[in-house]
Amino acid sequence: MGRRSKQGLAIAGVLALAIVLPYVVSNDYLFHLIIMAVIWGILATSLNLVLGYTGLLSLAHGAFFGLGAYTSALLVTKCGWNFWATIPPSMLIAALGGILIGVLTLRLEGHYFAVSTMSFGIVVSLVLEKWDDLTEGPRGISSIPAPTPIPLFGLGHLTFESDIAKYYLALAMLLVCLLFVWRMIHSPVGRALEAIRQNELLASCLGVNLIYYKLLAFCFSAAMAGLAGVIYSTYITYLNPVDAGLWNGFYAVMYIVIGGMGTFLGPLVGTVFLVTVPEMLRVFQDYRLLLLGVLLILTITFLPEGIVGALKRFGRRRPSRARVSR
Repeated sequence: MGRRSKQGLAIAGVLALAIVLPYVVSNDYLFHLIIMAVIWGILATSLNLVLGYTGLLSLAHGAFFGLGAYTSALLVTKCGWNFWATIPPSMLIAALGGILIGVLTLRLEGHYFAVSTMSFGIVVSLVLEKWDDLTEGPRGISSIPAPTPIPLFGLGHLTFESDIAKYYLALAMLLVCLLFVWRMIHSPVGRALEAIRQNELLASCLGVNLIYYKLLAFCFSAAMAGLAGVIYSTYITYLNPVDAGLWNGFYAVMYIVIGGMGTFLGPLVGTVFLVTVPEMLRVFQDYRLLLLGVLLILTITFLPEGIVGALKRFGRRRPSRARVSR
């Protein structure tokens, strides 16, 4: 069986497991964690486009996440919009935020760029907190309704009141984002981004427009982060400025680093790892955070390429060892 066939079977198996998961997991809290892992997976996938494939350390994705979430929530609760109609403007607002910060900071490099994106996140969080008339300030937006039912042409309506329905909604959006990233990284645009990540000077000499491709990646990445915020808002049904703060951006970076930067499934693996492991360590109570910190340090130290990267390296070594043994 060829490598592509094995990858196809693995992806099909994971997808089948994801589809039947709601009917396998009976614990409500565990199912809640799974839904949150899917939502954070969308955010991590969006950041991987700029961090993993372009080499840009952005700490502003928590802000893009919050912009998408707040835009959708405000349009639904204060303007009476249909939920589905709020998705394009929410992604657009987040994308415009990405373009704005990209135009201002993409000529910077290294830690200067990272600090600039972090500052943008702080500004967005403060605006959401202080603009009381629009965003309700620190009180936040509550009672965000479930997605609008979809008519099935004589067969009733497809509703999204239950957690299972919201899980499938989040899963569908994650699959759309994964498909988009897959097509993008296997296109000329993806090759240009990879060239930028490897060596900006060489890429520029080869005719790659650095600012254009960085801005393109940043725009699409911010839009997907905004989509994650939309799904989060309708699932949690409550928002406050903390949801647009820096911590969500930091968590997304950790998901990618642990899972494997620049790998397709790395962000998802890292998300599942960091969402579920802290709960497994809950039995240790006061030592839980200490054990989690040690575990993260060990993972970064001994698996610098992440979990998925380490598995790929192990898979490449096995055939060569088998040939030597013969």
